[in-house]
Amino acid sequence: MSGFTELWRRVTGFARHEGGQVALIFALGLPALATLVAGAIDLNRVVADQSRLQDMADAAALAGAAELAFAVNSNVAVQRMGGRVETEITEWANGPKITEMSRVIDKDGQRIMEVRLNGVSPSFFMNLLPPGGWKYSVVSRAVSVAQTPLCVLGTGTSGQMIYLVNNSNIKAPDCGVHSNADIRVLGAGRIEGRRIQAVLSATGGIMTPSPGDGAAPIADPFSAMSFPSTDSCPFYGNGQANPVIYEVNGSTSYLEPGIHCRPIIVKNQATLVLRPGDHFFRKSVTLQGNGRLEGEDVFLFFDHGSDPLFGGIRAKVNLSGRKRGPYAGMVMATIGGNTPDIILPGSVVERLLGVVYVRNGFLNVNGSGVAAEDSAWTVIVAKGIRLQSPATIRINADYENSDVPVPNGVGPNTEGMGGDRTQLVN
Repeated sequence: MSGFTELWRRVTGFARHEGGQVALIFALGLPALATLVAGAIDLNRVVADQSRLQDMADAAALAGAAELAFAVNSNVAVQRMGGRVETEITEWANGPKITEMSRVIDKDGQRIMEVRLNGVSPSFFMNLLPPGGWKYSVVSRAVSVAQTPLCVLGTGTSGQMIYLVNNSNIKAPDCGVHSNADIRVLGAGRIEGRRIQAVLSATGGIMTPSPGDGAAPIADPFSAMSFPSTDSCPFYGNGQANPVIYEVNGSTSYLEPGIHCRPIIVKNQATLVLRPGDHFFRKSVTLQGNGRLEGEDVFLFFDHGSDPLFGGIRAKVNLSGRKRGPYAGMVMATIGGNTPDIILPGSVVERLLGVVYVRNGFLNVNGSGVAAEDSAWTVIVAKGIRLQSPATIRINADYENSDVPVPNGVGPNTEGMGGDRTQLVN
């Protein structure tokens, strides 16, 4: 027997007491008693509704903060969060009448999602007790936390600026992948990141975690960086004529920094070591056979048709970026010319520590193996990034354990990616 049933049995038993005055008093007070009992039950329901409404507001605020973390426009984040609230309202059978008032608060440079829900539940005697029904309000605020380092940025604003073909992979588990246009993954291609987002759409393949779209664009952080021209190079003939060849098996040769006007070929089992400094190539750098290209504290700039042709069967590339100077943190770049792309065969590139920058073209990764796997950290900023099956590039993010500084605008030194966790705040 329930407690309420037992209480009612005792009260009505008391009312049947033979004493007439008690019976009369009870008869007069019974309506008030019934109203109090029913009111208590009704109030208990309202408290439960208010608690559920608070849970709804908390969930909506956290969802809105997650949207803000994608750097989306504040109004867009509020609209998406409002859509989530509307869905939950429709799923609440016999729930109160709910109105939602939400906004984004900017406090000390941090955007906070505030969700306020007002509820009205019917009360006694056609909403006369209390007048207009039970009215209550809840509020919740949430923010994104734990800034996501930016390590892959496609700066192109239309089309598929990050594009993976079947079985190719971008592995960036500790940092963020962003496209100013679309991300497109075909078949069994995979992108793994701490955060994945696109201004337009992110579709296909396998992306972990689930990508977000509608992100705000992230500007090219190096658009103002200038590079010296190699047009002063003497004319050595069209194409790649008159190359400098390093070919003695087991030999190690050294190249001083500066402007390199002739094509360079490293083949057989020869090794070319770039001395620390800035290297500007007018013509191609080609690896053949078992040729190796190494360098610590170096920056490689490819001008005009000076493609890096790392196509040797067992060739290896092991490069670490500049530690100081105007190109500190950069390891390789090209900005234009006849063929502004950079092509990296996966199995060839052991270490590529620093920023790889392709202002007007694509970074293409092909072949088998894992490119850049031995790097403490790598950042790619390119108009577009393309991977061909079964190529893989590993983007590490061990910034603290490297003496190569991370430039402003990328890695942990950016505000573009937002946080990858959310939490409630007061």
